[in-house]
Amino acid sequence: MKTALEKHNSRKSRMEKRKLALLDTALYMFAEGGFANTRVKDIASMAGMSSGLIYHYFPSKEKLLEAAVEKHSFLPHLRGILNEKEEPCHHVLKKIAVRFSDMLKQENNSFRVLLQEGHSNTEVKKVLKSLSREGLAILQQYLSSRIADGELKTHNTEVIARCLFSIIFMFNFTKDIFKPSSLSDNQFIEESIDSILNGIRNKNHG
Repeated sequence: MKTALEKHNSRKSRMEKRKLALLDTALYMFAEGGFANTRVKDIASMAGMSSGLIYHYFPSKEKLLEAAVEKHSFLPHLRGILNEKEEPCHHVLKKIAVRFSDMLKQENNSFRVLLQEGHSNTEVKKVLKSLSREGLAILQQYLSSRIADGELKTHNTEVIARCLFSIIFMFNFTKDIFKPSSLSDNQFIEESIDSILNGIRNKNHG
């Protein structure tokens, strides 16, 4: 027979799984129907739960969107990669770029919501800005630490961080427009990172 603590932990685990499944359902419906046109009760129906339970997890549809996009965003990957502090900077930045590019292909629903309504819907725009600013801040902090260590020359970390993310975005959303490259996607991205690093890497380091 389960103890009271085991029952509590089991119930908590089931609730967490339902919450994560809800986020996937919500993101799919936001991408398909648009954020403004998707009602909480429709999400609840597809997720097999009541609207009241959704509001138990999230106080508003906006907070549900924020949590759904956050779950499928690049931030958890970015934090994980930057925790690998022993790797040389150029390895880390290439890993970030390749992983981000892969995620843009895989997490299509998340980016559909943000790109389709990010300019027209106030709440979606707020989520997009929040995620973008946090991602930039994390990467800038990392670049600053590598400047302090002497691995990189002093440079404007905001410019470089934005350049890195912009390269990946532009490559993924415009590669079908330009003449096909002789390089693979990963090779193209890695050489782009090399081009940036050649301008900021401290040649006297190591």
